[in-house]
Amino acid sequence: MLDIKLIRDNPDAVKAGLANRNADTDVIDEVLALDTTWREKLGDAEQQQSALNKANKAFGPWMGARKKNPEMPAPAELVELLGETPSDPETAKEKLRLLGEQKDKVENEAAAILNQIEGLLLHLPNIPHKDAPVGKSEDENVVRKEWGTKPEFGFEPKAHWDLVGDKGLDLEIGGRISGSGFPFLRGKIAKLERALINFFLELHTSEHAYTECWTPFMVRSETLRNSSQLPKFYDDLYRADERDDLFLIPTAEVPLTSVHAGEIIPDDQAPIRYCAFTPCFRREAGAAGKDTRGILRVHQFSKVELMVVTTPERSEAEHETLTRCAETVLERLNIPHRRLELCTGDMGFGAQRCFDLEAWAPGVGKWLEVSSCSNFGDFQARRAKIRVRGDDKKVRLAHTLNGSGLAVPRTMIAILENNQQADGTIKIPEALQPFYGAEVL
Repeated sequence: MLDIKLIRDNPDAVKAGLANRNADTDVIDEVLALDTTWREKLGDAEQQQSALNKANKAFGPWMGARKKNPEMPAPAELVELLGETPSDPETAKEKLRLLGEQKDKVENEAAAILNQIEGLLLHLPNIPHKDAPVGKSEDENVVRKEWGTKPEFGFEPKAHWDLVGDKGLDLEIGGRISGSGFPFLRGKIAKLERALINFFLELHTSEHAYTECWTPFMVRSETLRNSSQLPKFYDDLYRADERDDLFLIPTAEVPLTSVHAGEIIPDDQAPIRYCAFTPCFRREAGAAGKDTRGILRVHQFSKVELMVVTTPERSEAEHETLTRCAETVLERLNIPHRRLELCTGDMGFGAQRCFDLEAWAPGVGKWLEVSSCSNFGDFQARRAKIRVRGDDKKVRLAHTLNGSGLAVPRTMIAILENNQQADGTIKIPEALQPFYGAEVL
């Protein structure tokens, strides 16, 4: 969530950032108008409370004094607040009660306006980092580097759905059980999925210093708001049951972001790095009709997620470190890939800077996104109230980052399609063989 102080102090810069993201800028004027009214009402309420405090403090002694001297005049604080000299304590008491109700009314009005402001802010995306390339669409994303050599075949390479129909990718069965977009895996393909998950986790925990976590697969709406999934992506989420405030997670980023919600973390404990395997559930409401064949785009899939909480001073360096951790997975699997920096118009809602890692899939002839490594700055931390504290005891918002390390389906596609042989077999990458238990699929 954006900082209201940033909007107050630099409205033009915020509008420019939102414009670069193809976002509505008129809402900033609406926020500023509401903010002005909110501060005025809050100031009125504070003044009324201060006057009431003084009057109430003087009221008790005045009542006590009147028992000895019924002609004792009302104290100046009471007269000033009421605008007149009360005839007796009971009249004064009733007027103080009514003034208290009026003060409460102003406070409630201020609170309602604050809720309006927060509601508008929840729908605003993050402001892009100064180094993010400016652009309107994915056509203006920038390739930062490429790794590996695309394989050459002495035959026409097949797409993954034509390669593994006899090896356990059963889309028809998944459709019969749950509907389209829910793959059913068995045999060799199910084993390959498990091998990839174990390989990802082992690499990140043993070499990259991530702490493995096992998270809930269902979360409350508050947890989704903390990670900036709600309210923006409500239509892409699966809600478990109207009786419970629970949703199936679209990624492990969601529960991991809330691990330290409401906490203050000493600077010397940062960065905190977590990784977790979870199934992920997404309606993909905005992607109807896209990539419907095979497992290119599905509603349920496995993923190992990387998540970092750090200080503002270290977040840019951590962004590079996190991205390199994800790239290392692709390098170990010998998958040709590239790093794409997303332009301002194509970045995810909460990101201020984002690198996508895309694996080459020769069978479908496409670069496939297998990881999106994002630096959120303090955008999520403001929602989740995650803070850090330095040696000077000053408290400030933390920065959060996350990226896939990796998503299983498209990584699997890249392995299958890059390593297919003329006889129909598929070579298992050397680094994955100890986890799969064979050299050939």
